[in-house]
Amino acid sequence: MQKTQLKYSSVQQWVWLCSVLLASSLFNNLHAGESTSDFQYEITPYLWVATIQGTTAIEGGESPPVDSGYSFFALDNLDGVASATFTAKKEEWGFLIDFLYVGYEDTFKENTPLELTARLEGTIMEFAGTYAPASFENFNFIAGLRNQDITVSMSLTNHEAEKSVAWTDPFLGVIYTRPLSGKFHMALRGDVGGFGIESDMAVNAEAMFRYQMNKTTSIKFGYRYLKVKFDDTDLLYDISLDGVLVGLGIRF
Repeated sequence: MQKTQLKYSSVQQWVWLCSVLLASSLFNNLHAGESTSDFQYEITPYLWVATIQGTTAIEGGESPPVDSGYSFFALDNLDGVASATFTAKKEEWGFLIDFLYVGYEDTFKENTPLELTARLEGTIMEFAGTYAPASFENFNFIAGLRNQDITVSMSLTNHEAEKSVAWTDPFLGVIYTRPLSGKFHMALRGDVGGFGIESDMAVNAEAMFRYQMNKTTSIKFGYRYLKVKFDDTDLLYDISLDGVLVGLGIRF
């Protein structure tokens, strides 16, 4: 199998280096000084039941169209999924790490000379810092990096093509949180990224609700939309994901 791998550009290397330095500075600031406040940690395994629409293409070839009667990104073709979010907060500062893996695979014209197997798998990982200024009640400003590592492969008779590409986008946004009645809470998040540095554009929006069962456990449910367009000479990745998200929050 012939495999082509895009190397990280110098821009990506500098972005990741700056993010590590920023994370180290933020961590030191969180621990600096005398404070009676403790860190609040939470991990949330979740399932994002997302509908995927768009186009992927390698070396001029194109995946099956999603707007036809057939959808490559269907539940029957789902080969694997895993996702979780980790957050930490102390006073007005905090950070989060979000991880998502998904894989799709399908075979066309099976057991014929034109048998074609197509596969798409990838990870989306976010690292971000948050800041809640006292002058903006219920608002958190968020800034971070979203790394995507995507592999698209197609196998036709004796010819196999595979393309792997990874890129990192900066993003900026805001999170609005407020308590509702009883044990219910609401969080709205919106952010934009890409800015042509790596991908052409990236838009993320979430509406989440939390039911706090006790001090350590909560049920989360809501809706998320993510749109990313990355266009390289060898790979086109123009995909939007949207759907219901359900998770279990555990504080410690």
